[in-house]
Amino acid sequence: MILTVELENAEHPEVVICFDSEGLDLLIGKLEALRKGRNHSHLMTPTWAGDTLTEEKQGCERYELVNHLRLVRVC
Repeated sequence: MILTVELENAEHPEVVICFDSEGLDLLIGKLEALRKGRNHSHLMTPTWAGDTLTEEKQGCERYELVNHLRLVRVC
């Protein structure tokens, strides 16, 4: 499974989410759980005691891996 969040460290930063079909299924599941009533969800790399984000960077060299993504549903 591949699911990474990467950040371009530049004058105009860009966030990139990279995934394969399994990673997309996981992300959709997290978003559906938020729709059903959860107010937030954490996705983390193994380095940050998680198992939902992978640690192998998928983007180009100018991107840095993000170890923690919090999805928040606002009311």
